[in-house]
Amino acid sequence: MSAFAEQVENPRLEVVPGGWGGAESNEIHKIIAGVVKQFPAPIAYGSRPSLQIRHRFGGPMIDYDRDTDGSIIIYLSARDDRWYQYVYQFAHEYCHVLARFNQKQRGGDIVRDNQWFEESLCETASLYAVHRLGVDWSADADAQLRAAAIQLAQYLKQLAAEPQRQLDPGANFVDWFASNQESLRRDPYHRELNELVAMQLLPFFERNPDLWQALAYLNAPTPIPGQPFTAFLSTWEAASPIAARPLIAQIRSLFGQ
Repeated sequence: MSAFAEQVENPRLEVVPGGWGGAESNEIHKIIAGVVKQFPAPIAYGSRPSLQIRHRFGGPMIDYDRDTDGSIIIYLSARDDRWYQYVYQFAHEYCHVLARFNQKQRGGDIVRDNQWFEESLCETASLYAVHRLGVDWSADADAQLRAAAIQLAQYLKQLAAEPQRQLDPGANFVDWFASNQESLRRDPYHRELNELVAMQLLPFFERNPDLWQALAYLNAPTPIPGQPFTAFLSTWEAASPIAARPLIAQIRSLFGQ
């Protein structure tokens, strides 16, 4: 049993039919359930959460408004048998669930000053899931999952080779972050910057998968508007279980904080 957090059940998953092209709901459910198994169950939702997976053409997102039955709504834009897209997109949105994304709400507003860090962590979750499932499914008895594993391995190579994910030769990440922190705070959805940060964060989670459980404390207590990143990390570290704190301290060092 992990020392990081209480043990709870994985969420209920419902894939809503419609918009998925040639993919069947049960096939998508199988892929998504595989992603869920790579991460700890989300805690502190009061009860076992339900996730409702819907298709939209405007791109993947998580809805701050819940369904009438209380389910958390996640939208994906993946279609047909592009299983790598389901894994990549769902892992990102599921990471927001792990991080208790709804804690950022203050009245009708959402505190976004350090949202870039959560976005970068969720990009990290996508890379992590693509890698792990590409390995795990490569010898699976299920033909669909073996086919997905081939796609995932190819997609990971493609992502890792993208130039925006790499520091320039000889560059130092602490210096890079100092130069780009304000851009990240202004635009938390600056994907190219988030992607580079994610590549720096990924080794921490590859070496210490239990660290994903610390995301439950990322937005607890509710983030403070205008909070400096250093204070945000300190609050996360203080709110987390003792077992998580040394790893969070390593992440702080990565950013020179």
